[in-house]
Amino acid sequence: MNVDRFPLANVNSISEAEIALVLVADESKSLATRKGTDQGPKAMRYAFENSEVFKREGKTILICPMRNNYLNKKILDLGFTSRNDLYSLICELVTNKIIPVVIGGDHSVTSIAIDAISTTLGKIGLVYFDAHPDFVSSKTDYYGSVITDSLDRLEEDNVTFVGTRAAELEEVENINRSGFQVVTPLDILEEGINKIIDKICKRNTTRKYVSIDLDCLDPAYAPGVSVPTPCGLTSVELTCLVKHAVSTGIVGMDIVELCPKYDVNDITASLAARLLSESVASIRSGYLS
Repeated sequence: MNVDRFPLANVNSISEAEIALVLVADESKSLATRKGTDQGPKAMRYAFENSEVFKREGKTILICPMRNNYLNKKILDLGFTSRNDLYSLICELVTNKIIPVVIGGDHSVTSIAIDAISTTLGKIGLVYFDAHPDFVSSKTDYYGSVITDSLDRLEEDNVTFVGTRAAELEEVENINRSGFQVVTPLDILEEGINKIIDKICKRNTTRKYVSIDLDCLDPAYAPGVSVPTPCGLTSVELTCLVKHAVSTGIVGMDIVELCPKYDVNDITASLAARLLSESVASIRSGYLS
């Protein structure tokens, strides 16, 4: 089976691309007791090959997304890059008006991506899908301090947390001081998905980064994550919200924290593959141009 690149990829060079898939097999900044997110990118690409295509008469046929499409989108799979090389690679991509889609690895790669993009474009907005706000300030430079490490690169009135339900006290205090918008799973249940879509799309600038930690999902839908947390989003809720967030304009995105060692029948990896498929289909073609 050929898993050298995602079947989505249809161009072979940066000069041709408008969307670039970048895999980072690194969990060096994780403190989770569950280990193995460095194997997440490989597992996700393997799952895509098995769940997002049909194979018939020697042909690989992409499954169409539920909404939007891949038509005329130029997608490059850059393969694996090291954590140390990620910053310069993303700077190069954004300078060339290419939207980076990073596949991790632990969530700390988001800090690197935000740093690189903001260096090129200035401060950006953020939609952060995560069970945890990652807003610890008593310790920095790890997967629990992504927001603290990125504060001076973010537009303060354009940050939204989605799926948050497991915050430390200092994180709650930091959020309250910041004024960032928080959408919990209870808010989605009580207010309905359409009101939440409006909250996300009205508040957040089109020049934003979308980060998806798979533990924003309920463990019933995504057992294969490093820090599973009950009372999370459903797979359809997450897919719907991500598609709306992405379709209004992004400067980059990531999908992180897949931990295949703890997955069950590849259901988390397959869901991650579907999220990638639906997200890429919803990216506005030529947006950075």
